Amino acid sequence: MNELQETIIKPAIPPSIIRNNAAYVSFVIDRNDLPGSPYLEFIGVVGATDIAMAVLKVVESDTKQSTTVLGGTPTDVLDVVNKPGAGDTDLSFVVDVDLRKQRKRYLQLQATAGSGTAGTYLAAVAIAYRPQNASSGAVDRGGLVTAEYV
Repeated sequence: MNELQETIIKPAIPPSIIRNNAAYVSFVIDRNDLPGSPYLEFIGVVGATDIAMAVLKVVESDTKQSTTVLGGTPTDVLDVVNKPGAGDTDLSFVVDVDLRKQRKRYLQLQATAGSGTAGTYLAAVAIAYRPQNASSGAVDRGGLVTAEYV
């Protein structure tokens, strides 16, 4: 098994319509689904943007209301300082979270497009590294089908 197979991949921000001055739907990540993972990376791809993003941060909570809404009073883990902006079209970003530190159960990458003229396309995944039950099977890693290697 290679190191890339020692991951669990979860959707964080699904692909959707272009947004302008609006928040993206973002899935809540349950740390219980990532047993033993010391790190979590949110990896996003900016398809198009004409202005800096208004919000890009990771928040956490001990409760959730739904698959896309945290419960209680979520606290910021990290507010990204260098948010994607105009000219960052077709680039990616990575936000790392150290799961070895004291963390609450639920994590979420939150993003809001800035108020420009055209808007921003964005999608992101969460990748947990080296879970206790590492598997080369795509389904075990969060994929839909069995991976093929050539």
